[in-house]
Amino acid sequence: MPRLPTLRPIPPHRIGAPRLSGLLAIIFWCACGITAVPLAGLFTLISVLGPQAAWSAIVDSLAAPGGSSQMLRFGLFPQAVLFVWGISFVIMTVRRAVSTLSVAPIGLVIWLLVTAFSQFAIRDLLAPDGLTVGDLASLLPGLLAQGLGVAGFVGYMREGDRPRRYYIG
Repeated sequence: MPRLPTLRPIPPHRIGAPRLSGLLAIIFWCACGITAVPLAGLFTLISVLGPQAAWSAIVDSLAAPGGSSQMLRFGLFPQAVLFVWGISFVIMTVRRAVSTLSVAPIGLVIWLLVTAFSQFAIRDLLAPDGLTVGDLASLLPGLLAQGLGVAGFVGYMREGDRPRRYYIG
């Protein structure tokens, strides 16, 4: 009769260690989603077109000249940075790396800068006479909201009790 695998005992130094819970768990699962969605899209593209055609479609759409391709590239830069942040946050959280407390906030600040640059670059491509004060006024509320979210995350990772206990404890 086959035997069921047994669970490994918890190492003594991990008994009573803080578990991933609360807001930190929500952020972790959001980072998992940020990582999974682009991968699912890529795998779907490969399954529909095949590896060679998928690669060709990606390269052709990103390398094509013209304003629409430039807007596509500017739109993908923040997504690429967020994907790298998401996968690094997931890996560092699973490993309980203490460096997560400093690296993850820096990654989101970089994402905020890249997304601000990309939004202004796209607006500049669309504006016939270049950027104006009106463009700044239309982009500023969204950028401020994103900045508040990033500032909240930075503060939580720096001052929050749960992240400290999880990564250091």
